[in-house]
Amino acid sequence: MINENRKTARIAGVYWLAFFIIGPVSYLLIDGKLLVPGDTAATVSNINSGPALFWAGVAAFLAGYACFILLGKTLYGLHKPAGPRLAKLMLGLVIAGTAVVLAGKAAEIAAVNASSMKDAARLLSLRPNMEMAGELFWGLWLVPLAMLIFKSDLIPRAIGGLLLLAVIYHLAVFGVFFASGADVSGHPALAAAGFIGEAAMVLWLIIKGVKT
Repeated sequence: MINENRKTARIAGVYWLAFFIIGPVSYLLIDGKLLVPGDTAATVSNINSGPALFWAGVAAFLAGYACFILLGKTLYGLHKPAGPRLAKLMLGLVIAGTAVVLAGKAAEIAAVNASSMKDAARLLSLRPNMEMAGELFWGLWLVPLAMLIFKSDLIPRAIGGLLLLAVIYHLAVFGVFFASGADVSGHPALAAAGFIGEAAMVLWLIIKGVKT
């Protein structure tokens, strides 16, 4: 059983790492070149002049979140014996958050073929809002995961504690954005907390798998 759990945990770590790698390709390298915040005409022009790059970004986006869903499913299988309800809640939050950001991406795609700049602007404005709404779920799904770590003892409880730092990061980003419109996702202290929490979990899953 230990060997099987170790294998499952390492598979989860690979999915999580893949999500970390693919995400920046979609968000930073591609969206960063095409999307011009506050300038609908420039954004649509960039997308129309570089359709291959745009659709590569869409493909990377979908691949990244496919890895994230597989991550949730794999962690669900690993931790279900310790807490079936918590495991279901964790997986449900993963799916719900993914659905929210996918809706934002769908709005962006629809904006390319919008009948007017006004409609395109309205659709494009949905993308950042849906991304920030997703931050709520990216924080919440880690709570039942941390609780499952505390219950199952498959992974050191210290790792579960570090995950709670990532919870604070995601919820802070969500709360500040919808309270004031400010994007604090790049704030050094907050970003460091989020990175430490999730990176510790990923490294443990890949290197150690589960406790022996």
